[in-house]
Amino acid sequence: MKSLKKHFISGLVFIIPISLSLWILFKIISFLENVLGPIFKKFFPNIYTPGVGFLSLILLILIIGFLTDNFLGRKFLKFLEKLFETMPVLNRIYVFIKSISNNLIYGKSTIFKEVVKISFPDGSYTIGFITGKAREQGMVNVFVPTVPNISTGFYLVVPEDKIEKLAMSVEDALKTVISIGLFSSGENGTAKDRGDSSKKTQL
Repeated sequence: MKSLKKHFISGLVFIIPISLSLWILFKIISFLENVLGPIFKKFFPNIYTPGVGFLSLILLILIIGFLTDNFLGRKFLKFLEKLFETMPVLNRIYVFIKSISNNLIYGKSTIFKEVVKISFPDGSYTIGFITGKAREQGMVNVFVPTVPNISTGFYLVVPEDKIEKLAMSVEDALKTVISIGLFSSGENGTAKDRGDSSKKTQL
């Protein structure tokens, strides 16, 4: 009986990572398929087959990438960016998501300045991002993202002299939050492990 239990657990340990990885990959492909897939279903039902939306989206991304290397293409894409940046409400969403994308892909920050530690009364803490100076003197604006949808979160105004900055890059902090802690900020040597940061003075 013990041997059977041992084999069952060994099988679970092997199959769970594989099945979850395949499930996540399937969900990603399904999500990408649903971006353009419904358009093909509605307007081109005769040529639509599962996967057309996904392949079309990949092709569209490559075309946009080609345009960024072309003078006229860059001008057109800049015009679209400016259009989004001037639209009320939408401009804030666009700039925010663009900042996250730049951090994850290029390691460049446009909104998030530094990573800070937001402590809770029980001794635990979460990660926040300084977005700039607050209107009140001596205060800073901090955004604390929610997981897994980091495009939403909490806006905090924190005294600058009480804030604790973490020794990690914005890019690493975003990866840590998005991966719900699976990404270790010390893996690439660019930032200290979160365990080391917790030894600093709390807010």
